[in-house]
Amino acid sequence: MTLLGFSYMNKASVTGNKDIEFIDDLKGQFKVNPMLTVSLSICLLSMAGIPPMIGFFGKQMVLYSSMSSEFYFVSFIAILVSVVSASYYLKVVKVLFDDNAVSHKNEGYSLSNVQSLVIALLTMVVTGFLMNTDILLNSVKLLTLTVFNV
Repeated sequence: MTLLGFSYMNKASVTGNKDIEFIDDLKGQFKVNPMLTVSLSICLLSMAGIPPMIGFFGKQMVLYSSMSSEFYFVSFIAILVSVVSASYYLKVVKVLFDDNAVSHKNEGYSLSNVQSLVIALLTMVVTGFLMNTDILLNSVKLLTLTVFNV
């Protein structure tokens, strides 16, 4: 399996754990690893565009630039896609924090070390943005101005 162009060996076969293939495989992960589940939830909420997260400000800058350039149809499609994707991200967060016990179908599923590292790095970026917003906001603004030639 490859992630970001780097291949890695999955230890699932050695430890007896299975790879996560479906969203239902994440059911009850909060009981297994609460810190990683909260980190993954923060990343998903950022991708959904929830206001205090970095994803919201990125979407805001892109939509503002496209509206000021009078790309109304593109802006409408972007908002529509954002709403649909947010509903799917929130469904995943709901499954992560499901109060039901881990069923016998889901036993043995766990995140690999590489998946845990990626989630941790994304969470650090998102929470780092909450502490110092100027650098990232200026970068996103410069990028959107460059892309839309405003």
